[in-house]
Amino acid sequence: MRNVMTLYRVVNPDSLGSYTELLHHQPTEHPVDDAAALPRLREWALAVLYRTEERFGMYQIAIMPLDQHDRPDENAFHDLIADDTEVIEDYLCWSGCSELVPAGEG
Repeated sequence: MRNVMTLYRVVNPDSLGSYTELLHHQPTEHPVDDAAALPRLREWALAVLYRTEERFGMYQIAIMPLDQHDRPDENAFHDLIADDTEVIEDYLCWSGCSELVPAGEG
C-alpha cells in the first residue's frame, strides 16, 4: 500500500463542530507501518510549518493511504481505524514560529 504524509489544520478545535483542512501532503518513498515513523512525520510537519505563514493553531499529522489520484484517502484511513488497525497519527500545536510543548514535558 502506498502512503502519504499529511498535515491538516484542525479548525475550531474547541467545538463539537471541529473539522480538519488539508494543508500539505507528500507521498512516502517507502512503505511506512511502524511507530518509529512518528518522529520523522513530526519533523517533516514542523519543517513544512516553518516554511509557511501558518499562525497559532492545532494541527493533525498522519500517515494515510494514497488514493488513485495520489491524494490522501481519508475514507481508507477511517476504515483502518474502524478495523482497529494501528495508524500513525498525532496532533501538534504551533505557535506561528515553533511547536508548543505541553506543560510537564521537556
